[in-house]
Amino acid sequence: MGIIGACRSVGVTHLAVWTANYLTGARRERTAVLEWNCHGDFERMGKFCMGQYSREGKKQGLYRILEVDYYARAGMEELAACLNEGYQYIIVDYGEITGQNLLDCARCDLKVIVGSLSEWQAKMFSGAVTGKEKRDTSWRYAIAFGSEEARKRMERCFRIPVKRIPDSRDVFVVTRADMNFFTELLGD
Repeated sequence: MGIIGACRSVGVTHLAVWTANYLTGARRERTAVLEWNCHGDFERMGKFCMGQYSREGKKQGLYRILEVDYYARAGMEELAACLNEGYQYIIVDYGEITGQNLLDCARCDLKVIVGSLSEWQAKMFSGAVTGKEKRDTSWRYAIAFGSEEARKRMERCFRIPVKRIPDSRDVFVVTRADMNFFTELLGD
């Protein structure tokens, strides 16, 4: 599963970590999350959650938090290792859209473009939705920010479903109400 943002700071990492906790906690699926960008969020998260010098993983940049394996600043080597490790789900956090990482994301079985319909970010989301690439039904669109009216307008204008990401203050907690969102997002 690839998750990519129409621009920076729309919730890609939040959704990737939260989805992993849903898959591992609620569905008992063995899950890895790869940080396919240079933001350094996974390393900071790992150090915060596990302590500055504690490391459960045997490899540099691997953090295990609540049964999910997080690979900081991952690349092809980590992806290849994950494909051979027997994970049921591999989630890739691509960060914001660039030419190459959009192509990389397109190779995933399920792809999610996360955007915002806040007035200062809506144009970037609509640009990502109307990109030159022909998108099949394995692409999903989701927003956490913006009005419900703007979300419905986006659905009508572009004839695509745009899922509202529910409020989630803690990515390590998945409530029963959240499970409906994940079922829809993952197409289960």
